[in-house]
Amino acid sequence: MAKKKNSKNIPLPIFILICAMLLFAMYISLSTLVLAIWGDSVMGTVDSYDSRLDDRSAGPNRSRTISKGYWFIVNGKEYRGHVMYASDEAWPKLDEGETRSERIRYLNLFPHINKPAMLCEFDEMGEAAIIYHILAPIGYMLLLLLVIRTARGRKKKKTAAKKPATPKIIETRSDTNMFCHNCGNKLPEGAAFCSGCGAKTQASAPNVCTACGTELPDGAEFCIGCGKAVGRAAPEAVTPTQAAPSALPPGGAGLVGFSDRCHSPEILAAAQKNKRSSIGCMWILVVVPLIGFPVAGLLMDDFPFGEALIIGVGIALIMLVVNLLALRKTKQPIWEGVVVNKYSKEKSEHRGGEEDNYRTYTEYTTVINNDAGKKKTIVERDSGRHMYDYLSVGDRVRFHPMFGTYEKYDKSKDRIIYCNICSMMNPIQKDRCKRCNNLLFKYEEDLK
Repeated sequence: MAKKKNSKNIPLPIFILICAMLLFAMYISLSTLVLAIWGDSVMGTVDSYDSRLDDRSAGPNRSRTISKGYWFIVNGKEYRGHVMYASDEAWPKLDEGETRSERIRYLNLFPHINKPAMLCEFDEMGEAAIIYHILAPIGYMLLLLLVIRTARGRKKKKTAAKKPATPKIIETRSDTNMFCHNCGNKLPEGAAFCSGCGAKTQASAPNVCTACGTELPDGAEFCIGCGKAVGRAAPEAVTPTQAAPSALPPGGAGLVGFSDRCHSPEILAAAQKNKRSSIGCMWILVVVPLIGFPVAGLLMDDFPFGEALIIGVGIALIMLVVNLLALRKTKQPIWEGVVVNKYSKEKSEHRGGEEDNYRTYTEYTTVINNDAGKKKTIVERDSGRHMYDYLSVGDRVRFHPMFGTYEKYDKSKDRIIYCNICSMMNPIQKDRCKRCNNLLFKYEEDLK
């Protein structure tokens, strides 16, 4: 009898229960911090109370489990609440109809979020509890993401095992068929000559007339469109309309055309390394103010803890949003466009202090229209005008979001080339960056 294989998938009810518990734990800590910072206080009435002794040898505030029910009135409306927490509190139980008064803290915008003041005021909580409530939501969020990722990963593996692998058709895009090798002008499909400079674009295409671009039947000696001799015996004279390709500088092979090196394993590994570094820096920028400011508030008498906490959380949230937006931009698709304008403008900014303390600087703007019709701008200041000097109006460029850098289509007239990985300026004859040793983006068909 075959042994039944045990499933390693997380059962759906267990998965939902784990997520619900983690979300509830996050809510407890976050609501405590919110009530401590922005909450208002009101006298409430405790109408149910129970104190159960669990362990006489437990640490401080851990020997009993307290259960408490209460109600309070805000703006003429009654709200109820119930809490359970660990403490050493040992009040006598309430008889039927007996009540006690206790201060309740609530959120003015949504009074349903409330707690007894002793559980959510910084003076009552203690330093250890404050640090716990700051760090706990981050830990619970990471655990929640780990659980979701694990469940999704196993689901994908199971689906992949059930479905047979289907053959994949990989379509490679050829930039040489879309743009002229000589001037970079965009070409319509099937064009034999460039509409910008007249250069021949299908010299090696079989069964195509080099004069008019008409497709020829097999064995044809003359073009059926214009009557020109196309046989091997008829040598083709160079017509005045055909522009000779621009001469490349010594060692300048691969300088016309967009490079496919952005898809090479070496470049993709460098992109992944940059991404890991960005994520690490992001967490450092988030965690340092989130922990540093509250700790400074605890240690410095002239820096109130509440103010320090608000500043720390605010800076951490700003850093998190800014870095997430930056990481999101790196996942956008590669786009191409043409430089349509360049201009500079004198500006001034206040440097703080006295009212007349201004600094004047020059702002350089390069305007690019991409193929989707959207306008993109590169804004640089003062001596950092690298792209402003490197790009000219009419240049066709490609933007690589994974590095945030630009690649020029025609580099044949340049003396330098920028590394798309680290933005280092290199001599045009180089094939690798002298700083990071990564491949420079050159057109590889010319290099073979």
